[in-house]
Amino acid sequence: MKKFILSSFGLGFLPVAPGTWGSLLPVGLFLAVHHFWPNAGILLVLLAAVTILSSIACVALAGSAEKIANKKDPGWTVIDEVAGQSVALLPAVFAGKNIFLICAAAFVLFRIFDILKPWPVKNAEKLPGGFGILFDDILAGIYAAAALMIILQFKAVLWAVGLGTVQGLTEFLPVSSDGHLVLLQKIFGFDTETPQMLLFDLSVHIGTLVSIFIVFRKSIMALTVNCLKAIKNCQNPIELYKKNLAFKLFFLAGITVFVTGVLGLLFKDYFESVRGNMPMLAICWVVNGVMLMITDMRKETRMGLRQFGITIAIIIGVAQAAAILPSISRSGATICAAILLGLHRRWAVEFSFLVAIPTILAATVVELLGNLDVIHSAALPMAALIIGPITAAIVGIAALQILIKASRKANLKYFAFYCFALAAGVIVYILLK
Repeated sequence: MKKFILSSFGLGFLPVAPGTWGSLLPVGLFLAVHHFWPNAGILLVLLAAVTILSSIACVALAGSAEKIANKKDPGWTVIDEVAGQSVALLPAVFAGKNIFLICAAAFVLFRIFDILKPWPVKNAEKLPGGFGILFDDILAGIYAAAALMIILQFKAVLWAVGLGTVQGLTEFLPVSSDGHLVLLQKIFGFDTETPQMLLFDLSVHIGTLVSIFIVFRKSIMALTVNCLKAIKNCQNPIELYKKNLAFKLFFLAGITVFVTGVLGLLFKDYFESVRGNMPMLAICWVVNGVMLMITDMRKETRMGLRQFGITIAIIIGVAQAAAILPSISRSGATICAAILLGLHRRWAVEFSFLVAIPTILAATVVELLGNLDVIHSAALPMAALIIGPITAAIVGIAALQILIKASRKANLKYFAFYCFALAAGVIVYILLK
């Protein structure tokens, strides 16, 4: 009976590639159930049940199989392929058409990953007992399901990767992500106000926040731990501000964000009125470029955190509020303001992205609450909502590293040239129009 179960009812004893025969069992079962009950809920329950039951059987009876065959993972043990193939079939649950072709693709992809065993599939084989027999197939199934999802959502994936890349680059490089969106909207008819775009925009902003936490994780963690310890040991805020640099930095960051929020609300109507104005777009890119060029000319920036005070935090907050204008970069405005005021380049960059976390988070929440009904009606493929933020996070990490190096070496002028080129392109577009 143990051999009967582990061989998937005898399929493992068929000649030539027993794992392939074992993988066919869940495919055939899926197609049969789909033919009579083409319901996503039923199909999900089916695949979940087959995966769980075959996994339990594999782990529980693997020791018996090795004793019977006197070797690890005997070829006729194919219950692990049943579990892995069931995982690979998950995207087929939501495919309305061409179900035979999609199941065939899931089958072929699973066999490819199960045979090639890319990292970490091969490593999973080293796990003890039945876990080593099972988990390499489960991971191969996950690889196959991901590949199948990408194939099924190819257009959506390309779209998500493209926009996620643009978001990750322009959110952190001092060239203005908002300006690029307006440019896409005006010149190429790209509508950023659709429910789908609003939902996607929220998701990629989460990705950019993740990249900030990853790049500055050591500084954020050290500051947070230091601040919490200081608060625990001292109840006087004034004394904390004077003696603890971490508390002081968080306090100043709060002032900067507060100033930005107040100015944003006061001038909200004006900011919205000039958003789609093409001449303003060109002017702001020129201003952004000039600001970057002037900042590179400031060579001596020796001010440390002890000299950093409330006045500078307020001015940086004003600069960040100015970045609500189209094609004024938030990161560029805050870093340039801090450096021009004398703050050391390292602290200028770190403070810029310390205040970016609550600023981006607040802007995301405001956008969500203001467009809740519209976003609720949005329908986006799950692949786009997963791949878009991941792309934005990965590209954002690279963009942040580039910006950190450019800021510390006074090479912001290269971004200025790009801004001038964009401004010139907008002017040409206006004249031709």
